[in-house]
Amino acid sequence: MMQPIPLTPSTRHPVAGRAMTAVRRMTGPIQCLALIALSVVSVVGSGHAWSADVERPHAVIVVGTLHYSPELSMPIFAKELERFGFRTTIVMGDGNPEKKTENVLPGIEALADADLAIFFMRFLKLPDAEWQPIENYIRSGKPVIGLRTANHSFKYPADHPRFSWNDDFGRRVLGTPYVVHQTSETQISVVEQSLDHPILSNITKTKWVSPGTLYLTRLQDGCVPLVTGSGQGRVRTLKKSFGTIEVKQHESDVVAWAWENEWGAKVFGTSFGHPGDFNEESFVRMLINGCCWAVGRPVPDANETVSTWQIQRVDKKPKK
Repeated sequence: MMQPIPLTPSTRHPVAGRAMTAVRRMTGPIQCLALIALSVVSVVGSGHAWSADVERPHAVIVVGTLHYSPELSMPIFAKELERFGFRTTIVMGDGNPEKKTENVLPGIEALADADLAIFFMRFLKLPDAEWQPIENYIRSGKPVIGLRTANHSFKYPADHPRFSWNDDFGRRVLGTPYVVHQTSETQISVVEQSLDHPILSNITKTKWVSPGTLYLTRLQDGCVPLVTGSGQGRVRTLKKSFGTIEVKQHESDVVAWAWENEWGAKVFGTSFGHPGDFNEESFVRMLINGCCWAVGRPVPDANETVSTWQIQRVDKKPKK
């Protein structure tokens, strides 16, 4: 097993450099915590991996976009998962993966050793060799978590043999294809009827505001709504492969759900994942709970502290 190389300010890695620049904008204890996390987490795409530990479930986090800056949030979250008994590997290449068709997700073969896959990807066109580990993992029936843009992970052209996966990765693997998103922040409400679900364990806040826009869904049968959101957007008519959709100015929809997909995998799907979501303890606890639930581990007790972070989005300038 190759030894990890720390992601420090002196490491010549384009993504690490972006991360360090963003973290420097933070202040006080949050900055220190983020710097510690970024200096420890290893990135498989750079040829590094965590040391093996068969006693702890192995979570492989696949970062396949720069949209919503997961190259910042995922290494810090991985460190938090380590604190709760996981070992983690981050699959993340150099540059913008959405603009590449080769060497997009170097190290994706780490999924062969995964107990849990966490996908944060968008509009990828993977070559066969990088697609196959993902398909193998999906068909294994092992658990899957999809964050934010994961339900539109792929964007193959119409004449490509994997064209159907543009919708099917969201629909068949995660529980919903991508539909559209609104334009405002999202008013969040926890579904009271689902408060006894393990993913919502010890979530004390039932309403908050997410800075991310609302994603509309077409949830598959059997999906259990956990959290809903509402937001504003444009009135429009969308023609999708799965039907015509009339989008209203104000929409409400499910933003987090649990499911079992056709391969028997436990699924936690959510459109949370905006960098600002990681400053909300209820969301971070929910995500950790989802990881524990997926692999059959007890969720953290109510008295166990869950970290939060102020992460500034670097892929898009905030609106003034």
